[in-house]
Amino acid sequence: MPRAFNSLSFRNKFAKRHYEAIALAMQSAHVIGDPVRRNQWESVRNELADMFARDNGMFKRDRFMWACEPGANVQARNGGTR
Repeated sequence: MPRAFNSLSFRNKFAKRHYEAIALAMQSAHVIGDPVRRNQWESVRNELADMFARDNGMFKRDRFMWACEPGANVQARNGGTR
């Protein structure tokens, strides 16, 4: 059954804090110098973004993809924890 936009009867499985925590984990898992492992990292990032977009129609895929890159400032929005 399709869900209504902004419906209070359905709650997303993921919240902003989840996206941020996973982006920080992806930053830590980032691979440099090994094309095979880098490709695997990118595949995981794409799969996560697809899953989040299915869960939340307002999910900003480009923002998440950028946040997964090392050095992206995700900390400012989650209280500075890492």
